[in-house]
Amino acid sequence: MKRFAMLMAVVMVAVFSAGVIVAADAPDTVVIKEIQKTKSAVTLTHKAHAAKVGKCAECHHKDAAGKEQKCSGCHKAKKTGDAIEFKEAMHGKCKGCHSKDATKKAPTKCDGCHKK
Repeated sequence: MKRFAMLMAVVMVAVFSAGVIVAADAPDTVVIKEIQKTKSAVTLTHKAHAAKVGKCAECHHKDAAGKEQKCSGCHKAKKTGDAIEFKEAMHGKCKGCHSKDATKKAPTKCDGCHKK
């Protein structure tokens, strides 16, 4: 039983460390400008978001750890296959998470992310 507990502890450390190591390679900021027509591009504080969320898969939901790609890699201007359109994906994921922010500091209105 002790061996099993030790093995599980090692596995858990390895799994959680991999996420931290990958997040350490995350860019400081990402400018999302793929489909903007009337609103300004969004500058995402990627490293800060990664640290707060803790799991890359929360946003990069289809990508394997260490192989995360830009959202526009799957989400295009128009719905393609089973991937929802880019704008819907961003607004759903970002605003959904922001609306759950207990501090109420995360923006949920357009101009909160789309700076003028």
